Amino acid sequence: MPSKRKLSYKRQTKALDLMPKSNEEKLPIVETDVKSSSVSRQLKGYEKTDGVISYSIVCVISGGEKRERDFLQTLIRQQDLHSLRVAFISKEGQGLQPYQMQEQWNKIQSTKTIPLYGRVLHLDEMDKVFLLSDVDEFYDQLVKILENHNENDAGQWIISNPCFEIWLYYCFCNKPEEDLASIKPLSPNKRSQELKHLGHTVIAGGLNSIKAFEYMQEGIIHSISHYAEDANTIPVLFSTQMPRMAKFLIDIMNHNHNEYNEFVKRKQQQRQEWRKMMKRTGFDKLDKG
Repeated sequence: MPSKRKLSYKRQTKALDLMPKSNEEKLPIVETDVKSSSVSRQLKGYEKTDGVISYSIVCVISGGEKRERDFLQTLIRQQDLHSLRVAFISKEGQGLQPYQMQEQWNKIQSTKTIPLYGRVLHLDEMDKVFLLSDVDEFYDQLVKILENHNENDAGQWIISNPCFEIWLYYCFCNKPEEDLASIKPLSPNKRSQELKHLGHTVIAGGLNSIKAFEYMQEGIIHSISHYAEDANTIPVLFSTQMPRMAKFLIDIMNHNHNEYNEFVKRKQQQRQEWRKMMKRTGFDKLDKG
């Protein structure tokens, strides 16, 4: 169960205050859905028939700035889910290399705080801290970091090879040796771009980061069946450690009123209703001539 902890703020801010001013130095992207100054970790104003729902807070330090944030968008923006909140940290426009991610994490550990453009979230409020990294051309960096990684370190590295998109692939598909064969002969610094390109050939609409959030359970099953590590505990090609993070997220949400499973069920029902509507109106035949 998530414990009750204090949320500390330096000052009251509006939503626009979360972005740096144009004449100031560009800060790392730090996004959170924490808007209430309540000292209790209960969601005021959000009640189920059987009581008030509590919530957990997860910090994600991400090497990628776009796909990873999109994948977590439902939690960051609090659109449909309420039992899990995410503070997302990356660098605007370019993301972070593993060494830079470790530096960010070291700063957070030394100050015990996460800066949020005018407010502060304390490290002891985190139920979990994840560091998401691609292998790409960063293999040597990751090996050095993991060699010096303390077992008691609260930050858990989540590594994908070649990149985060392999996790998105497993959320929708499960034939990497066939679908992604053209990646194998490429050098590590070219594999990620090829995977992004192949996404549109293996699934209509490509590897949709936001939609993949609904398919985490499939992603866990598929990716685990292809997982392997090398002698340095780095995932081999087509392997990802994202199931560790995905399982944690699902377990936290389902602990509170089975929220994730209910969310997936609602999304499936909405999609079925949309298809029925399209069929009734005849729009489903437009592309068939």
